[in-house]
Amino acid sequence: MTLKQNKQTAIDFLAASARHEADRLASLMTDDATYWVQGKPHLFPHAGEKTKEQIYRYMQTPSIFKDGLEQTIGEVTGEGDRVAVEVEVRGIAPNGKLYTNTYHYLFFFRDKKIARVKEYLDTYHAAEVFVV
Repeated sequence: MTLKQNKQTAIDFLAASARHEADRLASLMTDDATYWVQGKPHLFPHAGEKTKEQIYRYMQTPSIFKDGLEQTIGEVTGEGDRVAVEVEVRGIAPNGKLYTNTYHYLFFFRDKKIARVKEYLDTYHAAEVFVV
């Protein structure tokens, strides 16, 4: 797979994630893929390491955002088996609060699929909006 294809796969993954397209998301990942989110799990419940199955089950649920999650893709860079993507998101949380955050994703590829995702975000803002 070329670096250009890896970049497009990463962007496709993020689009599927925003729309909670579980099957599409899973099709882009290796069977043993992992998904890690920055933060301390005792302070931010979404933080930590998840398996492909855990992510798949979560993506089978409807989006929590009232009108969906708007994404603006920023810089996309890659080298070797890695692709980094900057993303700004915006959406209305179930509690009516506006959620705007910036993310940095680091994707690792193996056998033309995503083998690992590392997600970096402003966990303080996310906890401020979502954690009661």
